[in-house]
Amino acid sequence: MHEIYKFGHSLAVFMSFFIILLLLLKSSGPFFKSPKRFLFFYFLIFGLFTLLHYCLFVEWHVEIVAVLFGNFDAFFYLLYPLAYFYVRGMVRENVVLRPKDLLHLIPFFIQVLDMLPYSLTSFAHKILIAELIKFDIHELVKQQLGFFFSTRFHFYVKLLLSSLYVFYSCQIYFRFRPRNTKNFILHYWIPGFLLVQILLILFLTYFFLILPSSNQFKLTYQGNSPWNYLGLGSYLVLSLSVFYFPEFLYAPYIHAEREAKLKIPNYELSPEKLIEIETKLDLYLEEYKPFLKATFSLAQLSASLDIPVHHFNYYFRKTQQSNFLEQRMRWRIRHAKELIDAGKDKVITLEAIGLESGFQSRTTFFVNFKELVGESPSAYAERKASN
Repeated sequence: MHEIYKFGHSLAVFMSFFIILLLLLKSSGPFFKSPKRFLFFYFLIFGLFTLLHYCLFVEWHVEIVAVLFGNFDAFFYLLYPLAYFYVRGMVRENVVLRPKDLLHLIPFFIQVLDMLPYSLTSFAHKILIAELIKFDIHELVKQQLGFFFSTRFHFYVKLLLSSLYVFYSCQIYFRFRPRNTKNFILHYWIPGFLLVQILLILFLTYFFLILPSSNQFKLTYQGNSPWNYLGLGSYLVLSLSVFYFPEFLYAPYIHAEREAKLKIPNYELSPEKLIEIETKLDLYLEEYKPFLKATFSLAQLSASLDIPVHHFNYYFRKTQQSNFLEQRMRWRIRHAKELIDAGKDKVITLEAIGLESGFQSRTTFFVNFKELVGESPSAYAERKASN
């Protein structure tokens, strides 16, 4: 079991920093004007937190413990405010930081000043403190590293503030989340993100309040604890979901932006012209099914039918209240439904049906299918088979 827990914890450390790179490299839109910037710094601090915990409880590395313990403690005050800013920014349409939001940084700066004497001590002294922690876990909360406050005091304050931030994050989520539009980020990712915050508080309570008061004095492997498995497992599920649901990396759902994209332009096309575009489009889609190609674009559609791109944009917005990307997704879902209705799912997998319908991955196929049809492809196939 130790090897399994060791591997899981190593994976947690890796995923924290891997998500940071993904947020930087794959995020769409202006990064530092998006709520994703809070998520970036959240995973950066959480990565340091998991690295410290790994070097404390899983595989002892005195140098890393000496660097992280004490010197970076203040940054953990920022973990839950960052989570709160991220949730608030997502559900309230990219709320910018206000001057009064700087008040959330006060505990961080207090501990930075409080720990300044310790931060300026020699590395040999920090190694000595780390060795004391290894010998006796009580030293985690007994050491008087701060100039004004004890380490135990900061643990209690962090636990209290963390609970308050999670409470207000949940409150603002349930108050402002849209209820009439299903969206992966708002209805799946953020609830999972908040659940991990709650489990992390339980994890901190166990390790810094319950465990130090027990009779386990020496710092050894603690992987058999159910709190360990619960905290680590929930975080791994959240971080590994990146591979299945990468949507959270990209632009958030903002109602005002979508409305702006669907706004009818100033110029108009005659009803006769709209009917002409619709006729040509229907015949072309029926005969060639170009949307089955993963690279099919609006520019290709325009060139094939010799109709300007801006005419197609007007047509989709005026007649369908959508855009080309949404229409392409509908064409592909309709084709996938036809294949399932014809029993193709008995011959090939649902993932293969999605790829054959033009989707580039299983994830995009399943997410878009459920969003449009109201049930997953597997549920749809089972219902059709039972009829």
